[in-house]
Amino acid sequence: MTRVLLTGCTGEVGSRLTKMLMDLGFEVFGIRGSRSCEIRERNHTCKKVDLLNSGSNTGLKEIYPEILVHTAWLAKPGEFWQSQQNLDWLVASKRLISEFSSMDGRYLVVTGTCAEYSWDTFDTLGESSLEQPTSIYGQAKLELLNWIHRQRTPYLWTRTFFQFGMNEPKGRLIPALIDSLHLERKFVVNHGNDVRDFVFVEDVARILALLISREEKGIVNIGSGQSIEVARVSRIIAELFNRPDLLKIESSQEQGSFVVSQPRKLNTIIGKFDWSPLETALIRSIEARKP
Repeated sequence: MTRVLLTGCTGEVGSRLTKMLMDLGFEVFGIRGSRSCEIRERNHTCKKVDLLNSGSNTGLKEIYPEILVHTAWLAKPGEFWQSQQNLDWLVASKRLISEFSSMDGRYLVVTGTCAEYSWDTFDTLGESSLEQPTSIYGQAKLELLNWIHRQRTPYLWTRTFFQFGMNEPKGRLIPALIDSLHLERKFVVNHGNDVRDFVFVEDVARILALLISREEKGIVNIGSGQSIEVARVSRIIAELFNRPDLLKIESSQEQGSFVVSQPRKLNTIIGKFDWSPLETALIRSIEARKP
């Protein structure tokens, strides 16, 4: 049975990915932060580790995993884009991956971000698109990728687009709007004419599990290629609540930014993928976030 060490095993993606990998026959050892683990299965154990503390024991030497899946990172809405803590995560990630490589780990997987690309374009973003991040978050992720590229361990680096789901942290657009409407409060959407590629968290985990099971390598975007204006997705949510009166949308007179994946490489690897219909995914998110 292949042993996997997965960081962030209690996160939105990590918790789902843990279960999916076990279903595929992997034994998954997890590293979690402050959130408690709800998975109680024979092929999963996890421990609380502060990865930012250089003195913490990751358990690598006890487990000797063949695969390292690194999903943990700063993700607090409103903070992670420009936080200096991204640089701490960069250092911690290099330390973890170096330890894994020194033990002849076979395969490395790291979840990156579409924020590594330049958003100063109106073309879809493919894996060879210009890399020019403007946020500290995107810069730190890209620096880690470039460092990994110079190492000897085969790797998969995924770039996820605009993820949403049932238990996403408060503060991001979709969960923030849903939470506000549940409380019957008015909500202002800024930059309504921005165009995004929203992807449901369960789809992200399913794709990651497929890629890992095949030990795909290189950079792969996780995005549907389906574009939608922020204003439009906000109106869909308000209409599902039957409360469009609580929604106010601010849009610039200038053309909004366009951040949408070119999914050609992903489609070539996994074939036709049944993405969750947007409205269905939003309904599930609304139900899950009821107070």
